[in-house]
Amino acid sequence: MDNSAAPLRVVLDSNVWIDLLVFDDPATRPIHAALEARTLEALIDSRCLRELTRVLDYPQFVRMEVDKTAALATVERLSTLVAVTLPEDERPLPKCRDRDDQKFLELAHASGADWLVSKDRAVLKLARRVARDFAFRIAEPKSFVTELEAHAAALVAAG
Repeated sequence: MDNSAAPLRVVLDSNVWIDLLVFDDPATRPIHAALEARTLEALIDSRCLRELTRVLDYPQFVRMEVDKTAALATVERLSTLVAVTLPEDERPLPKCRDRDDQKFLELAHASGADWLVSKDRAVLKLARRVARDFAFRIAEPKSFVTELEAHAAALVAAG
């Protein structure tokens, strides 16, 4: 089966969601546009959604008067909520130094995501090992956007 026309499947770390939802970071605008166009599918599970919900309550976002309800509605509209369980018979994922970020690795692996996009150094340090041993890659937003644009160009070229 040819999956070349299928949207890339991505897990976004909470810090990337915050850049999309709160800061309108230019580095994440292409990700937001691809999510809106449905050429990119963001996967999220209940643990990652809980963390994002908690992060939106941080004092700096409260002071900024971030509309948490609207932000979470955007996440719901732009992502697919998945329930995942890690296969027990496979090679274990590397352990992230920041244990709070392990859930993003687990979600990317168990959901069949193509990418995990993060700005967290502890996650990014695992990129080479994960790319070698598992079926997804890890990148920061700018590097991921380069890959996303190359994927889109390949789809156009393929017709």
